[in-house]
Amino acid sequence: MESMCNQFRFPTRRRALLRMLRVWLPAIVLLLGATAVFLDLAGDVWLQEGFVWDRPLMLAVHNLSAPWLDWTMLGITQLGTYGVALALLGVSWWLWRQVDPWTIWALWFSLGGATAINTVLKWLFGRPRPSVFPPLSVETSYSFPSGHTIAAAAFYGFLALYLWQHRRPLWGFLIGLIVPLVAFSRIYLGVHYPSDVLGALALGTIWLTVAWRLYRHFRPNVPIAESPGARPFQPSAPKNQETIYS
Repeated sequence: MESMCNQFRFPTRRRALLRMLRVWLPAIVLLLGATAVFLDLAGDVWLQEGFVWDRPLMLAVHNLSAPWLDWTMLGITQLGTYGVALALLGVSWWLWRQVDPWTIWALWFSLGGATAINTVLKWLFGRPRPSVFPPLSVETSYSFPSGHTIAAAAFYGFLALYLWQHRRPLWGFLIGLIVPLVAFSRIYLGVHYPSDVLGALALGTIWLTVAWRLYRHFRPNVPIAESPGARPFQPSAPKNQETIYS
């Protein structure tokens, strides 16, 4: 009888181990890769060694300049500041109508934490803004890392994962596209080196992974109640609640 119980118990343990690996292994690989990229960039910035590819890439992007593209990039870059603030308020109001306060707090935590980290790192590294060509926007803060890019990754990245989790992959993909667009706009406008943007993307990935895993770990698995007069989102639960991005 005991041997039969062990036979049933072993496959159960193996399935549990496989589920755990499927949840944590991608997150660990992503964290390690993003951390390696950021530390490599941050080390060179700290030592003021510079990057031989910063200037050529900025000039290559500048060669694409056109009046209509200037205005487009000026609009897109606002999605990393005022756009984030307005979107956060709008999404928070919508989630409040769905009676989902935990996700509201998670969004504010993700964006607020990224903003705080970026502020400290800008002051710590104190990298001057680029002067490769006349910038199209005036910035007075330090350059490394890009605050617009980190804010976009923390907010739009989190929102994209939320929509993907709740079976809205197209909307999640479209929202996620805002992150690289904001990152590109910072180089196009001449206010950031490509290394600033790459470092911000790496740091944003690190923080987003941490914030998302904390959200998935601590969020209560309870049905979303219907608020009076609202049309609830009613997200369908994923097949596997422990899956990291789905």
